[in-house]
Amino acid sequence: MQNLRLAHFESSMNWGGQELRVIEQMEWLIAHDYEVWLIARPGSAILDEALKRNLPCFTLRVRGSVNLKTLYQLLRFLRQKQINLLDCHSNKDAYYGLWTRLLTKRKVIRSRHVTDLIKTKGGRALVWRYGNDHIITTANAVNRQIISLGLAPAERIYTAKAGVDEERFHPDIDAVQLKKQLGIPRDHTVIANIGMIRGDKGQLYYAKACNQLLDAQQNLSCIQVGEATLQTKNYKAKVVQEIQQGRHAGRFHFLGYHDDIENYLAIADIVVIASIGTEAQTRLVSQAYLMKKAVVATRIGGLPEMVHDRETGLLCEAKSGDALAASIHRLLADRQLRTELTDNAYAYALQHMTIDLMMQEMISVYEQTLLADGDS
Repeated sequence: MQNLRLAHFESSMNWGGQELRVIEQMEWLIAHDYEVWLIARPGSAILDEALKRNLPCFTLRVRGSVNLKTLYQLLRFLRQKQINLLDCHSNKDAYYGLWTRLLTKRKVIRSRHVTDLIKTKGGRALVWRYGNDHIITTANAVNRQIISLGLAPAERIYTAKAGVDEERFHPDIDAVQLKKQLGIPRDHTVIANIGMIRGDKGQLYYAKACNQLLDAQQNLSCIQVGEATLQTKNYKAKVVQEIQQGRHAGRFHFLGYHDDIENYLAIADIVVIASIGTEAQTRLVSQAYLMKKAVVATRIGGLPEMVHDRETGLLCEAKSGDALAASIHRLLADRQLRTELTDNAYAYALQHMTIDLMMQEMISVYEQTLLADGDS
């Protein structure tokens, strides 16, 4: 349906998986001849990234949840660009989605990327019930929460699987040079955690697990790809302290933020997702599967929907360095199991986790939304 004119509204100032997902969706849509814009706040990380990638943007100073100047500027932009579908990704923009829907009859999507408990006090419940035509979530766990709170019926909710580009993430990327550059011995097995360093991502438990494993095995190195924000620097300090308390800090590498994640996945043998909260369906699982990397993940949020225990990866208890270490050790000790899991995961990802599959399904939701009540 080539008459789709879509605007993604993201009022977040920070950078993370949610914001990257919006950017990647825009790039796919533009590559497939759809018209799409980003509405973002001045100085936000997502606006900076979108401009860097030459994506169409509209800068909007979002003042609170109900500001007449902000609303006027938003509606004027939507009218000028003839936007027929607005996709709202955060709480503040969802309020403006409600007013857009009520005042202009434009179709509105509400996207929900995290498994945090949804707040319904004040006007929040009304925004959920009346501020959108469809809801797109990133995990069935989010759907169940929305339904149980009476915020929307099941038929109005769609789960978008975490699809990634299989041409970018594939098992044939050469890891030798980067491994050498990082000073990791060629014969070392590499354990990796990739993501923003913050409490809900569980890197402290990952560090505890690594200390145990490094004590027990000589030809092993661990890496942490990702950085803290200003708000989570104290948490990173705790993670660093935990590693420094061990006897093998030289084999644990803090590598900072990198956007070429595929190269760092290439040097990994086992990818650990240690989350303790807010995790829906992370693209890291899909990326690891498509690169034939073994996955250990916690039983949090939407992770059990992606990692099928003992079929495509291993699941373990959250908030436990011991549980993570035991699952990782199992994969280190049983090479045949590791191969079976990665083969199964690769086949599953090709069938269910590519960005083309995800976006075609999302286009179908966009079509349903626009065609409702006779729109086309």
